[in-house]
Amino acid sequence: MEIAADLRLDRKRAVERLLAALGELPDAQREAFLLQQESELSVEEIAAATGVSPETAKSRLRYAVAKLRASLGKKS
Repeated sequence: MEIAADLRLDRKRAVERLLAALGELPDAQREAFLLQQESELSVEEIAAATGVSPETAKSRLRYAVAKLRASLGKKS
């Protein structure tokens, strides 16, 4: 039972770290990332939904992922 409680606590902490890292992203990057991850939209669909070019949507995704990797790679 103690192992299950430890796993739940680790998972809760991981979710908290992810939410904090998402909160640090600029709005446009967070929006693009969440549209891709949660709504499973393509770059072209994200571009259409947000009113930007596909290149801009792709750039926002690339920056969001890089920032999240950097943030989540750090131990809090």
